[in-house]
Order: sequence, then C-alpha cells, then structure tokens
Amino acid sequence: MPLEEYLHAVVPSEMPSSFSPEALKTQAVCARSYAYMQLMRADLAAYGAHINDSTSYQVYNKVEKTKESVAAVDATCGQVLTWNGKVVEAYYFSTSMGYTDTAEIWNVDDPSSYGYLKKACLNQADADIDLSDETAFSKYIKSSADGYDSDIRYYRWFATADLSDKTETVNEILMARHSISPKNVLYYESDGTTEMDVAAAGKKMGAITGMSVEARSSSGSILTLDLTYECGIVKIKTEYNIRKILGCMVKKIVYADATESENITMLPSAFSTVEKQEDGTYLLSGGGYGHGLGMSQNGANGMAKAGMGYQDILNYFYQDITVETIGEMEGKETL
Repeated sequence: MPLEEYLHAVVPSEMPSSFSPEALKTQAVCARSYAYMQLMRADLAAYGAHINDSTSYQVYNKVEKTKESVAAVDATCGQVLTWNGKVVEAYYFSTSMGYTDTAEIWNVDDPSSYGYLKKACLNQADADIDLSDETAFSKYIKSSADGYDSDIRYYRWFATADLSDKTETVNEILMARHSISPKNVLYYESDGTTEMDVAAAGKKMGAITGMSVEARSSSGSILTLDLTYECGIVKIKTEYNIRKILGCMVKKIVYADATESENITMLPSAFSTVEKQEDGTYLLSGGGYGHGLGMSQNGANGMAKAGMGYQDILNYFYQDITVETIGEMEGKETL
C-alpha cells in the first residue's frame, strides 16, 4: 500500500475530520514522519510488515478516509519533520494541561537524542512557570487557564485514589513493569537507599501504607512516585508506569465538564497532585490526556482556529525542526 494512501485513513483515525484544515495538516505531517521512522526501523520485518494498525504504532482505518483527511494528506504530500538532518518520531497526544513536556518523563538513556521535544506553553498568557515544585504545581493545576485546548473536558480532572486492598493489584503491575524495564521500578529497604532483592520483595514488604511524589518535571509531570510499604519502598518512574499504578487505585474520575468515567485502568496523564486526605485517601487533581510529549492535538486545533498555519503550529510544539519533503517518499514507499 502506498504510504500516502495509508495516511488517508490514519489521519481521520487519529484526529477528527471536523478539526480545522490546518490542524489536519499537522496531523498528516506528524503521522507521515512517524510512519517513515517505522519504515526505516523495520521492527516488524520478521512478520512481513512495517507497522500494525493499533495505538502501538498509529491507528489505521478505525475511521474511513474522508475528503478532509485526503485533502490534508495531499496538501502536505511527502512532508516530514526533521531535526539535525534526520526524520524524527513526531510524538503527539490528545490534550495538554497547559504545557507539554520533554523526554525526561520517559527516563530515557540519552535525552539529547530527543532534543526536538520541548516544554511548550499553550496558555494564551504565555507564562512559563516552573511546576517542579509541589506547591506551585498544586496551585496551577487547581486554577483555570485560558489556553488553546482549555475548552476540552480533559484539560482538568480530579479523582480519589484509595490504597485499601490494592497491594496485590499494585504488586502485580509493578512486577510486570519491572520485568520490562527494571530501571523504572526500583525496590528498596525502608531506608530508601539499600536495594532490595526483587524476588523476595512481594512477601517481605507487606502492605502499601502511603505514597508521595519524589520529583516532578518543570512542566509538572510526576517523574518519580514513591510507594511506601510496611517494610520497604518502591520508586516508580516514567509517566506510563505512574499512570498505571495511580489508575488502578481510582474508582471514578470527574472531568472539567462534570462528566465521569469509572473503572479506569490508567490515569489520563501523570500531571497530577497526590495529596493525602484526612480519611487516608489521596486527592488527584490533574489535567491533560496522554503522555504530554510533542503536539497536543486539541491544542493544534485551537491554534488553527486562532489563525495559525500548520507549519507555525508544528514549530510551536517541536524545537528546531524543519518541515522537509522526502522526494523518494512521494507515493513510492509501501507498507
């Protein structure tokens, strides 16, 4: 299948065709850049494929192509994002909480290789606030803001996390995540510095007794979440792991428009407070939906409505990037 034809169905599956034409063009360029990277990487070559059709790569054909998606793809034919002369993985997500973040939230080995991902402020006031401090973050996330995607229900939300009877569930998630990436789930004795034998941790540590934020990024995302046990501490890193753990403790989440979701499996984002209440539960006041890296899709639509062109929007979200046309990609690469 030609790449451009593939994108005709990816764009409406990832972004509503009702969005502004300039926003759809940003999605087309990001989706093409991401797909091109997968073509070059060939992770699924053993299966005779370059990508699959799930959110692990990009959603394909969940929504059939539309005239709007075709127009956006055709108008940007062959265009990709490059940084330092190389095509980048143009990460994107649903909705910001007023800021985007850097690859720091993924605890990557080489942050410099993700230098195109920057902290971007989507608030109309364009105030760059350091939200790494707990007090500053709590004040910000509990206040309203006039931003490019502040009209979206995910912009602000709150939930209550209850540790009661969650130890077994949490431990299962932690062990699964540790097996995938040990550096992002760290087990310690109660002193917080002496490493614990992971194999013995489940029986030795006992029940979870509390949790707290150890570190945040300057955009406010939790970098390290500490879980305190009767006999030990687990330090959890990366936004995905943190969202999984906090999500399993929540029964209901309430969004800015007063709508609710129950039985969630992940917190909408890692931009959240973790504040202990008198009854032993924890207040999670948060915002945004998704990992928070790269382009906010709803933010891009807000910018397009405000009159920004797609290249200006892309430069707003990604640092020192160039929109280039890869000649050999123009309908010739196949998936």
